[in-house]
Amino acid sequence: MRIRKELEENILKQLLHKDPEVLKQIISFYSMLLYQVAYRITGSQRESEQILCEVFRELWENPNRFAQSKDNFFSSYLIKRCKLKCVEREEVHIMTILSKKSKKYIAKKATI
Repeated sequence: MRIRKELEENILKQLLHKDPEVLKQIISFYSMLLYQVAYRITGSQRESEQILCEVFRELWENPNRFAQSKDNFFSSYLIKRCKLKCVEREEVHIMTILSKKSKKYIAKKATI
């Protein structure tokens, strides 16, 4: 476990220095795991792929977020971010549906 922690600290240092090769390695190593998590939640290949892009882009743009998190490993951090992105998308979807139904209800009441 100590070796893994040291390895991930090294990866974080490289991310902080914007090393594109380390991002490629992270994507290669974690993309299938995160895709499976996202697909189980969303049931959509397209949504899952978009969520993965968001998670990796977020990691690239703000690697300090991982450093500031209480997670010990990239895998746990990335899975949590992936799940959060899935929930956020579902909330937006639900709000869109509710908004459409509300507009129809209001329009129906206005014509009565």
